[in-house]
Amino acid sequence: MKIGLLSDTHNHLPETRHALALLMAQNVGHCVHCGDVGEDILPLLSAACVEGDIRAHVALGNCDAPSSGALRFLPQGARLEMGRVLTFELEGHACAAVHGDDARLLATLLQSQAYAYLFTGHTHQPTARREGRTWLLNPGSPARPRNGPATVAVLDLATGNPIWLPC
Repeated sequence: MKIGLLSDTHNHLPETRHALALLMAQNVGHCVHCGDVGEDILPLLSAACVEGDIRAHVALGNCDAPSSGALRFLPQGARLEMGRVLTFELEGHACAAVHGDDARLLATLLQSQAYAYLFTGHTHQPTARREGRTWLLNPGSPARPRNGPATVAVLDLATGNPIWLPC
C-alpha cells in the first residue's frame, strides 16, 4: 500500500486540488493530512477519498483549532477521521499523525517507539528522519513551502521508502 501525505494546505484550494491529483495519480491506498488543513479543504479531501475509494486521517493543526474559529463546525466528511492525535494501523504498521506544533507531544510520541511511522507537519519542510524504530515523516507543504519547493509525499509501505513529489 502507498500512503499519500500532505500538510499545511491552509485552505489554498487550487494548490490542494493539484496536490491531491498528484497523490491519486500515484495510486495511494490511504491519505494522511498532517494539519493546518482549512475548512474548505475538508470537502475536497473527502471527495477525493470517495472517488479513490480510500480513507484519510486528518490531524488538526494550530490553525485548525476550534478556539481559533478557523474550523468552526469541524465538518467530518465521508471517509475522514480527524483529531489532534491520531493513531492507526496500516498493513501491520503502527502509525500516528499529529501536526507538530506541540513539540512536547511530538517528542513524547517519537520517544515512545510505539510507532513505525509518525507523520507530522507544521514546519512546511520535507523531512525524513529515523529515531530508533520510528520514522518521522513530514511531507512539506503544497501551498506555503519554506526554504524549498512545494511538495507532497508518498510512502510505499512495501519498501518503507518515502518519495517527495514537487507540486
